[in-house]
Amino acid sequence: MTGRGWPLGLALLLLLAASCSPVGVPPTLGPTGVVPTLKLTTFIPTRPPTATATPTPSLTPTLTSTATPTATPTATSTPAPTATRCAETVGQMVQGTFPSPVQGIQQRYRIYLPPCYGQSGRLYPTLYLFHGNVYTESHWDDLGVAQAAGAGRTPFLIVLPFGGEIANATSGGDWSFEGVVMNELIPFIEQRYCAWPAAAGRAIGGISRGGYWSLEIGFRHPEHFAAVGGHSAALFYNNAGPVYNPLTTGANPRLSALPIYLDIGERDWLRQGVFDLHALLETAGAPHAWQLNPGAHQDAYWQEHMVEYLAWYASHWPAQESEYPSAAGRLCAP
Repeated sequence: MTGRGWPLGLALLLLLAASCSPVGVPPTLGPTGVVPTLKLTTFIPTRPPTATATPTPSLTPTLTSTATPTATPTATSTPAPTATRCAETVGQMVQGTFPSPVQGIQQRYRIYLPPCYGQSGRLYPTLYLFHGNVYTESHWDDLGVAQAAGAGRTPFLIVLPFGGEIANATSGGDWSFEGVVMNELIPFIEQRYCAWPAAAGRAIGGISRGGYWSLEIGFRHPEHFAAVGGHSAALFYNNAGPVYNPLTTGANPRLSALPIYLDIGERDWLRQGVFDLHALLETAGAPHAWQLNPGAHQDAYWQEHMVEYLAWYASHWPAQESEYPSAAGRLCAP
């Protein structure tokens, strides 16, 4: 190359170098004035992983209340239940206590439950029987009342309360044995047992001093009982005031609708008071059953007439158990 051509060749070389340089923004100077070196991170693609079947984790199901469809039963004709005949032949006598605020104690009682008690789905008539002043709640039981009640008779309950001191030392009113019977004993029995809670389902009776109480209570509350009986009743003009004494209250016109039973042994030392009450009832026009029997004031007399007593009380109730009111699903626990 000649000297003349050198400038021309040099110019061509410079032009060629410029055409190969990148065109862009000049590099930014670093804090030291040095152009920083550009570090390139080269992305090297990796081999894609071979697809494998990854097991799906099993989730623990959350239990939710869902309606499980059930098959709709096909309507079928269900035969009506048939009543099963009672296989029991003997009832049971149960001992218990009832709360008596008047006496401030838990007072004793016995109750006779007839055979198959509670199995008929019915409420039972209830007979309340009171003992004499030297006896206890076992007196009627000792005389054979349970055996007489179970001798093929339409079933009913028999309640034998202990009278105790209050029955011997009082004559009438809420704070006497009357109050115990009307406000404590009867409500307790009708709540605890399947007892027919109406006048049509209650009867009341007693022996000796208990006979006084059955007549005293029955004559003062005739609307609460289907029948009242006094057996060898201890009646005296001075043993109670006129408000309570059956020898006075027996003239009450309301007694004309109350069935009354009186009986006495012809040798009974208490017979005069019973004679007087019988005469009073006749004068007042109060119908009543009257029996003057051979015998005295003793257990043998009452035992002899036990079947008659129960037959008379039961005659005021339906003859068939199916005619008793329904218990309406109530459990008849003993």
